[in-house]
Amino acid sequence: MSKKRMGEEAKTEAAVEETLQGLSLRLREKSPNGHRIQTFDDAALMENLHLTNAVYDSNLPGDATSERKIVAPLVAFFKRVIRKLTAWYIDPAMDQQRIFNASTTHTINEMKQYLDHIQINEDILSTIMHRDIALFRANVLFLNRYLERRMAEFEKELALLRAHEALLAAPDGEVGGNGAAAASDPFATIDILTLEQRVHGSPRKAKDRLRAYVPCFKGCENVLAIGCGRGELLQLFAQEGISVRGTETNPTLVGYCKDNELDVLMANPVDYLETLADGSLDGIILSRFAGHEPPARLVRMLVLCRNKLASGAPLVIETPNPFSIYVVTSYAMESSEQAHPLHPETLKQLCISYGFTEPQVMFLNPLPPEEHLEELELAMSGVLLDTRQKEFFQKINENFGRLNRILFSHRDYAIVTNRGGGDGT
Repeated sequence: MSKKRMGEEAKTEAAVEETLQGLSLRLREKSPNGHRIQTFDDAALMENLHLTNAVYDSNLPGDATSERKIVAPLVAFFKRVIRKLTAWYIDPAMDQQRIFNASTTHTINEMKQYLDHIQINEDILSTIMHRDIALFRANVLFLNRYLERRMAEFEKELALLRAHEALLAAPDGEVGGNGAAAASDPFATIDILTLEQRVHGSPRKAKDRLRAYVPCFKGCENVLAIGCGRGELLQLFAQEGISVRGTETNPTLVGYCKDNELDVLMANPVDYLETLADGSLDGIILSRFAGHEPPARLVRMLVLCRNKLASGAPLVIETPNPFSIYVVTSYAMESSEQAHPLHPETLKQLCISYGFTEPQVMFLNPLPPEEHLEELELAMSGVLLDTRQKEFFQKINENFGRLNRILFSHRDYAIVTNRGGGDGT
């Protein structure tokens, strides 16, 4: 899973959690009839409850006594007399008060037990709700992965169907609308969309890899993408607000782009550039040209790019990486002419010689780690190694690293430069 997708899932989970907390708070603040109630202090409730239970059955003192030593007998006598005279009136009221106190205290105790029961049920429901939410999230993630996988398969099948449709629609004796090319070049009979899928992956993956070029063309309003293929770069730039037009020489790829409502012309890039006014472009990205065409044609392309770009406008040239033996030997090529790998320093010097600023080199599309040679895990076996053995294994791992950089380096590299202000060569 990409970092961006992980970030989006984290934001979604945070939003769900915030919504649930807000809902729980609103439920706690409302009574069943819809009126807001104030939250109570549980500690104060327990203190009052203990006090009520302690004093609800209090009664008058049983003995009529007095603390005065001299008149105590007399005072006690009069108290007993008064109590007997008023008992008929006070005792029923006291009995009723005790009954009321006992009933009230019992009710409060029952309410406390009911509140405890509600709290227990709330905890149980909260646990069930969080469990269900966790299951729901897991199901959503599973469905997302399943749909992404199915979408990739669908895109692949759709590309194959479009390729077959183009082949069936071509006139007899022609493949891809160019019978002469088929006769002279056996590679012209290749199903180009299937080859694109094998070389560059699904359109979604290709678009993710091309995202590195977006900062180079921010704010540009008239960009030309030469060799746009299936148009992933055009779609990406459109999403970023960059106005771009593409050129492509393969009719199947042009039809694929037009089916996706992309602005693509089927034209020879050199011939098309010659028709444009000097300084009319504020950006060019050149794909599938350098390393794919003879050096003389590349030089002609650099001169045209320099003339058609405005001063300071960016030029990006993408080409297969000759440092990777994996790329040189296994990278599928779309045409039999693709046999002109270029060292980055050579391409940089060509750009400088024909009126561009000091270029930067970007290495792109690294091979996945599972394609690399694995380094030795020194501590995996648990065997104690002496110093010489450790140095030996470390040297082996260093050599593995060098081999990985030679054999399994990045698939492509790009030269990023700008049109200079002076006259080109």
